[in-house]
Amino acid sequence: MTKKSLMVIGNSNVGKSSITRLLLPNPRKFKGKSGKQPGSTLLIRPIFQDSMPYQIVDLPGFGFMTKSSHRREEHIKNQVVLHIERNYQMYFLSLIVINILRIEDELNKYFVQNTKTIPLSFELIKFIDELGIPSLIIFNKIDKVSNFDMKKNINFFLNLAKEFGLNLIHLDDYNSKNELSIPYLEFSALKRTNLNKLLKFVTFSFNQPKFLK
Repeated sequence: MTKKSLMVIGNSNVGKSSITRLLLPNPRKFKGKSGKQPGSTLLIRPIFQDSMPYQIVDLPGFGFMTKSSHRREEHIKNQVVLHIERNYQMYFLSLIVINILRIEDELNKYFVQNTKTIPLSFELIKFIDELGIPSLIIFNKIDKVSNFDMKKNINFFLNLAKEFGLNLIHLDDYNSKNELSIPYLEFSALKRTNLNKLLKFVTFSFNQPKFLK
């Protein structure tokens, strides 16, 4: 793998492969799987095309996977964590994809109803942040909800994130000089909502001096 890479990561069935395809100059050549079944992406592999100055790593999804045992799910999670720990220095940006349809269920189950557990989404954000990898939180599938429910679910996520020391701020208001905040963006891979904003931020992050080696 090259030193400069873009990570796409998140729970299973959140749209990582669909977003990866949108980031490629020639998406038709992308052989990654995307579909309705959770756990479609099972391999850690770099994606590189001739006109790209960096490579994309579409990581396997955490959490429930169709036709996969709990033991297999834990194995995949451990492999992803080990990969990131070994290769974190090559990543100039991590796109952490969240399925906006599953926010309420996850946060209620793993925090509101049981304050002794931490939602996997927050655990993932904290893990990547502690390694010093810049991140953008992508709330995907906003085309599946009303504007009211979109704002309600995102605000629910943002407010509980503070309980774990995470300061999330909208990309429109983000200042890269404030290292204590993490930007987020509403997104729809299906409708390509806010795709231009995503592409501009990826280019901006790639060109940061810290990662020009």
